[in-house]
Amino acid sequence: MASLPSIPAFYFDPAELARRAEALGDSFRNAAPFRHVVLEDFLPADVIELLIREYPGPADIAWKMHGPGRTRWKREADSAKLGCDDETQFPPFTRHFMAQLNSGVFLRFLETLTGIPNLIPDPTYGHCGLHSTGPGGRLMMHTDTNRHPHGNDMHQVLNLIVYVNPDWKEEYGGHLELWNEARQPVRRILPSANRAVLFHTGTRSLHGHPHPLTAPPGRRRNSLAVYYYLRERPASEEYEGMQKSVHWYPATEEDRAFVRERLELATRELAALAGRAVALAAELVPFPLPAEALDPAGRVPLYFLGPDDLGDPAAFARAHLGAAAAHQGLSAAEFLAAYRPFALLGTASGKGSAAARAIPCLLDRDGDVYVVRGPETREPFWVGYLDEILASVPR
Repeated sequence: MASLPSIPAFYFDPAELARRAEALGDSFRNAAPFRHVVLEDFLPADVIELLIREYPGPADIAWKMHGPGRTRWKREADSAKLGCDDETQFPPFTRHFMAQLNSGVFLRFLETLTGIPNLIPDPTYGHCGLHSTGPGGRLMMHTDTNRHPHGNDMHQVLNLIVYVNPDWKEEYGGHLELWNEARQPVRRILPSANRAVLFHTGTRSLHGHPHPLTAPPGRRRNSLAVYYYLRERPASEEYEGMQKSVHWYPATEEDRAFVRERLELATRELAALAGRAVALAAELVPFPLPAEALDPAGRVPLYFLGPDDLGDPAAFARAHLGAAAAHQGLSAAEFLAAYRPFALLGTASGKGSAAARAIPCLLDRDGDVYVVRGPETREPFWVGYLDEILASVPR
């Protein structure tokens, strides 16, 4: 049997964590643009020093190349964002430390600080673990998909990021940015060593570091990340329901050029589908459907609107979109200018456009697809990108 490496033990002090939770709870709950808190001097000096010392370089472990998001990027390990969620690849002390972030002691601290009970860890570190970005790399602004290995049975609710970047200077960039609903930055957090950020994960929790890293050669933006979950999570103003994929937000001209290119190609394909109906497998629909919407084979009809199917757009908006338009303070015409109906889910013909059960599928200027799940629904629900959705539609 191979000998195991000898490493020091580290365990969080429950009393110290209780003091921190009491001191920081109000700051977390009242933070803008969404609930979060920055934990300075998160760990004892010897612990963070050991984490820094053994943090792996790009060639040291079996990294996965994550990249910046839904945009063009060079697949080069020296600059792109890398990730590793395989704990057998973690350095020895890092593996021990990461287990403490999933411990009962630390979960009680998080529950007290956030006021969120019944948190569930992910001991598999699915899509979290170690993250590392080199000079020139970035991560687009986004809201998170659910990542728990049990899939739809768990709702991601908290992210914890621990930075391990000694002597990180302001001019290196890489700030974690937190944006509001108007897509404006509200807070920028320098990823300095021994600084941790805990934030609430919802469908409006826009975060990322959207600008290329300006660190000198050889310096990387390194962090440890852990996600926490809930078994039940009702819809709310900050959580419209489980996202089945990451929602990326363009923030640079490079991002916007990519969006324009993909949207132009998808719009041509969409025009060829006008007036046609297809049957989708229920699992392709990223939100719950009522049983009456499905046929015996578990499929749901999707009808692509033709030029004459809307009839009176104002009447269509009143029938299907009135609550959503009113909630955003828009007239029917303004809402339809921002969200163009292109298909109906739950009906196989344009005649179903008047049926209240038909779910309008809407397209915005960035190629994002939303649905309004009923005439009383106040918020369009994001379901994905037009090009990717069309790629999954049977022909």
